[in-house]
Amino acid sequence: MAPWKALPEHLDPQAGRLVDRLRRLKDATGLSFTALATRTSYSRSSWERYLNGRKLPPADAVTELAVLAGADPDRMLALHTLAAQTWTGPQPKDAATPGTSGAGPEPTEPEPEPDPGAAPEAAAPAPAPAEPDAPAAVPPALIGEPDVPAEPVRARPARRTLLAAGGALVVVAAVLAVVVTLVLPGRGSAGAGEEEHRRTATEEFAFKPDRTYDCDIHRFEGRLYAGHSDTQDALLQQISTTWEVVEAQCLLEHRGHRIGGIDGAYGPATERAVKRLQDKEGLVVDGIMGPHTWEALRR
Repeated sequence: MAPWKALPEHLDPQAGRLVDRLRRLKDATGLSFTALATRTSYSRSSWERYLNGRKLPPADAVTELAVLAGADPDRMLALHTLAAQTWTGPQPKDAATPGTSGAGPEPTEPEPEPDPGAAPEAAAPAPAPAEPDAPAAVPPALIGEPDVPAEPVRARPARRTLLAAGGALVVVAAVLAVVVTLVLPGRGSAGAGEEEHRRTATEEFAFKPDRTYDCDIHRFEGRLYAGHSDTQDALLQQISTTWEVVEAQCLLEHRGHRIGGIDGAYGPATERAVKRLQDKEGLVVDGIMGPHTWEALRR
């Protein structure tokens, strides 16, 4: 493939990082600009502007290219969010048009020359036919079963006997309540906290721009938690997007190291907050979350 043009000098490093990553994804697909327009919802001239750094691509365009190249869309969306915060050029206005390829030239800009080294366009594979829905399981019918004869009505016990039995049950219940209160203090709250950790640890994280998360700051077995992860040694750095990042951001904010938003993306603000914590605790100041930094954060 022909070498890419140099990026505009006014681009911020975060924006340049996004465009460079998109270029590598486009090279990985082996598609020309025309083929890329056929496979996505955006025109050839739009892709030419995005990949030359002249215009910030929409989030949907970033997602579509990531899927075509087999990359992680969440990581690409995290890069897009950081780039959008510092982008100094025009903002995206290209809208995806459902049902059309968008490969035709746009009236406001001449069609760019074809990509000299691009591989020939491959035909899109036909979608596999959907399998018919399996019929819902039908519970066995109960029609025709013989009626169960009702038990004969027994004579009611005397009123005095019922009162005595009820009084005995009340006394037993009161004794059990006292035993639980004196012998097992605090076990209920600890069990609830443990169950909460298990529940949140099994949820799958999916990064979404402009979404923020709440923090449930509490202590469990002497350690500080925020209700999103119980990790002690997860390695985090730019640009991680996981529940562990949400947990770290909550605890950093709780300790007074401001980030600006709990979004689950390990960006420059989170890295600066980690460095401030590391410097305060006498750790290596590298901005990377590791076992020693987690230990200091959960005290």
